Amino acid sequence: MSSSSLLLLLLFFLLLHLPLLFLPTLAADHVESPASPSNGTTVYDLLPQYGLPPGVLPDTVKSFSLASNGQFVVELYGPCYVDFEYLVYYAPRVSGVIKYGGIESLEGVQVRRFMVWFDVGGIMVDVPSSEFIYFHVGWITRKLRIEQFQTVHSCRGSLSLLGRAKEVARSVLEVMSLCVCVCVRVKNGSLQHDTKFVCS
Repeated sequence: MSSSSLLLLLLFFLLLHLPLLFLPTLAADHVESPASPSNGTTVYDLLPQYGLPPGVLPDTVKSFSLASNGQFVVELYGPCYVDFEYLVYYAPRVSGVIKYGGIESLEGVQVRRFMVWFDVGGIMVDVPSSEFIYFHVGWITRKLRIEQFQTVHSCRGSLSLLGRAKEVARSVLEVMSLCVCVCVRVKNGSLQHDTKFVCS
């Protein structure tokens, strides 16, 4: 792929995401403490009882409910984004089934990778506890350091203009990191190396 083709590809990705830069920014709703069930337990107190770090949920929890079979529903004050190793999106309603060491059938959580949002279907930790947490995205499991989830993170309602620009730039760099600089051509019977970007 020639350098002009690579430039066209990058321009395509930028133009594709340019409208996202100009969407109106939503104000994030923040609360001092999340609503809790009648016994006074917050969702952040409950998660460690299941072996999970409290930071798997953002700081904008409005209410939550937990059934005896482990099914739960968490209501947030609105949609939000949190930066971990990857950008994570939380819908206003997050649900799933919690058991010791993990959450299954998770709905309402997505992770962004290579300009695409992927649904997170489950979150697991090692039992006994280790330094890792596992996000299940389709048939792929991503291992992340658990320390980034030990504290509850602030949540923003949407990406600001600058935040959107940074995310587009980060995504372009991720795509470029897939490119390798190798091109071999034969000239007059001998191999010559010519440096070009070739996406693999």
